Amino acid sequence: MKSIAFKSKIENNKIPVPEGNFADLKDMNLKEVRVIVLMEEVEEFDDEAFEEFTKQFFKKYSSNLDRIKQMLDNTKE
Repeated sequence: MKSIAFKSKIENNKIPVPEGNFADLKDMNLKEVRVIVLMEEVEEFDDEAFEEFTKQFFKKYSSNLDRIKQMLDNTKE
């Protein structure tokens, strides 16, 4: 599973993808994706902290991917 992270703002109940991330989503039209939305509660979450957080988050996510898939499959039953 491939992952990308970017900052955006919800506009008209939609999350726009920044232009710099379009290449990451090339050829993804009509393909399923999993979306995790992290909502900032404090305005002091700077870009460097966000980058470090995403690295750690995706590292943990990918190492637990099989367990996460199993949990998601169990919720479908």
